[in-house]
Amino acid sequence: MEMESKKKRNLHIPDDIVFNILRRLPPKSFARFKCVCKSWQSFANQHKYHNQKLILFSGKTIQSVDFEADEIKAVDLDIPFKVSSAILQIASCNGLLCILTEREGFVIWNPLIGRYKRVSNASEYDNFGFWYDHSTDNYKIVRFMRFLDPNSESLQRYSAEIYSQKGNSWQPNEILPWQICSILGYSHHGNSLFGVLVNETLYWKIKYINNDKKYIPAVLCFDTLNEKFDVIISPVNAHVFDLVVLKGQLCLVEYHKAGHMGMWTREVGKNQNWIKFMNLPPFERKSIFNYHLLPICSMKEDEILVCVRQLLTPLGFFLYSPEAKTYKKFHICDTRKPLFREITYKDSLVSP
Repeated sequence: MEMESKKKRNLHIPDDIVFNILRRLPPKSFARFKCVCKSWQSFANQHKYHNQKLILFSGKTIQSVDFEADEIKAVDLDIPFKVSSAILQIASCNGLLCILTEREGFVIWNPLIGRYKRVSNASEYDNFGFWYDHSTDNYKIVRFMRFLDPNSESLQRYSAEIYSQKGNSWQPNEILPWQICSILGYSHHGNSLFGVLVNETLYWKIKYINNDKKYIPAVLCFDTLNEKFDVIISPVNAHVFDLVVLKGQLCLVEYHKAGHMGMWTREVGKNQNWIKFMNLPPFERKSIFNYHLLPICSMKEDEILVCVRQLLTPLGFFLYSPEAKTYKKFHICDTRKPLFREITYKDSLVSP
């Protein structure tokens, strides 16, 4: 009996060795072993893949681009669920994609391990946001719906509802202030229905009625920790802009008629004023039509990946060098044309 007890003790493999073995497995195999025990599941869910990828989507097709692959090319993803109509928008968080389709509504999908979950059908709405609630280990979606103010036949208002993955249900959140007259879905890279997620806060472009009863561009923010909304006034004279994430910070991209762009971010601290940190020169190319550039993400050597569009049609990707102040072509093979849209994401082993 004593010998058998010693043998059992010797069979124990320290967790650090087990985890080192697990992280070397192919992702789908790694995901299957999550059910062995709680410690393996916890390790898998917390395991981070640091390779930044690009998701391109158009119609019913979703492609993935791995920037660290030997050949930079767009690979068609095998979608395991039915998509009978066009994909309207995709948001990403922690390796999960929140996909909105025209007929089926929302689907939460992890393309690395192939698992997905359909969200209960939604009613008509404008814009949404997708995030992970660390306090409850729960993925959530917020959506906006328009309604006529009962006190004014011409005034449209917005209400917000929140979907909980764990509860698999929608719950009312709040009615937004009447000053928010429009949550904008249009951007220079096509219809953008989802909020930009930065440090547990979601952001959308809006039109806002100020104290002088004037319509001004502004930013709606949603603190996902306490699930409360607030409004941030955009920088002075920034009338046409997009919101992007660069190096983990919210950036406001201001477009000028002359073709150049101003890049703004917010101060850290109490004031949180807008600060312009970069100007991007116009994209030089002869054409009778205007070109629009949208910064997508930061790359190596502080270069910025931008998508160039003409009349909402993508023409390709370029790298902008802040040091040299020049653009150079960034070729991605096998992209679907002409109407793709793009988001960034990182792999994870989290199950939806």
